Amino acid sequence: MICQNATLNLNNAGQATLTVANVNNGSFDNCSIAAFTLSQTLFTCAHLGTNTVQLTGTDPAGNSGQCTATVTIQDLIAPVATCKNAIVNVGANGSVTVLPAAVNNNSSDNCSFTLTVTPAVFTCANLGVNVVTLKATDASGNTATCTASVTVKDVTPPTALCKNLTVFLNDMGKVTITPQQVDNGSTDNCSIATRTLTYTQFFCSDIGSPVNNYLKVTDGSGNVSTCTAIITVKDNLPPTAICQNVQVTLGSNGTVTVYSAVLASGSYDNCSVWTYSPVAKTYNSSNIGPNNLLITVKDYSNNASTCTSVVTVSANLQDTFPDELALNLQVYPNPTAGDVFLEFDLPEAQTVQLRVFDLTGQLSSSQKMAGIAGRNTVLLRRDQFLPGLYTLYLQSNSKRAVKRLLVRE
Repeated sequence: MICQNATLNLNNAGQATLTVANVNNGSFDNCSIAAFTLSQTLFTCAHLGTNTVQLTGTDPAGNSGQCTATVTIQDLIAPVATCKNAIVNVGANGSVTVLPAAVNNNSSDNCSFTLTVTPAVFTCANLGVNVVTLKATDASGNTATCTASVTVKDVTPPTALCKNLTVFLNDMGKVTITPQQVDNGSTDNCSIATRTLTYTQFFCSDIGSPVNNYLKVTDGSGNVSTCTAIITVKDNLPPTAICQNVQVTLGSNGTVTVYSAVLASGSYDNCSVWTYSPVAKTYNSSNIGPNNLLITVKDYSNNASTCTSVVTVSANLQDTFPDELALNLQVYPNPTAGDVFLEFDLPEAQTVQLRVFDLTGQLSSSQKMAGIAGRNTVLLRRDQFLPGLYTLYLQSNSKRAVKRLLVRE
């Protein structure tokens, strides 16, 4: 038996039939060959590529012989791409992906195939009619294309978000507002084209009962959403509150008092009656450093406004407190360019707090320590300080002391 290789092309039904003549290459017998048989004759898309078949020949005496051949199955038939137009809507994220099924109109092939769409992703910038290409590709790489019109629409209305608003009449008895003043972050998947309000001007007749105002938000496709803002109209001309910052130092009793009338003396109003709240504020050692004092200024009509005065409290820079409060605090070496030792006496074991302030009275560091009865020694590392003048404030349960420390380069 003598075989030869063969190549077959699938037909429109995705099939090919192998005959003896395709693979027989002159097989012979000393008498004659009575019959030929093939191990496989029908091939489909599942057999694309090379396949091995066996050819068997049998003579009249029943003797038989075999040979093998390689049969290559090919698919040379391209798919048929058929399109249809489609309408798609951009989603909440402002985009939409067109799937092949949306524009496929029963495309076909003798075998299996895949479909792709180009372009497939559309955004708000593509609203309207767009041309896409549908490409069909079978397993053998045969392709076919068609085009379709994809109309991209935006049917999602904006999200209108309102916030309530209190407005004050001017000296003419009216006030004008804009949509932006009541918009609380309205959004749209594409973009907001316009914002409009039912009412933009308010008058003295609107004082007393809150007014329901409607914000209308419209996107570029004409989709609309509304929300309600409650407008409260008041006839108030508040003072203009102006505060000044101040630096104060704790007195010998460990406290200092500031007065709002002094801190807010630069405030002004269209009237002349003034009150300041709080009248006074007292600070102690727990407030050392900057403190925000909120001051309320009112006129005779009880209209009010506020401002903030930064009150910077500094420690008393005297080296010692009265004897009854002293801790026998010693600091050495002083001045220093290296480490520093603190020595102090305690009547009993207790917790003490050491706070270090720079030249401006700002708190530089703070630490709590477990003290023992009698003389205590504490080491302060040089790397804790930049060159400059510091105030060391030591406080136990009932006693306290202050020392200055000069740190050199």
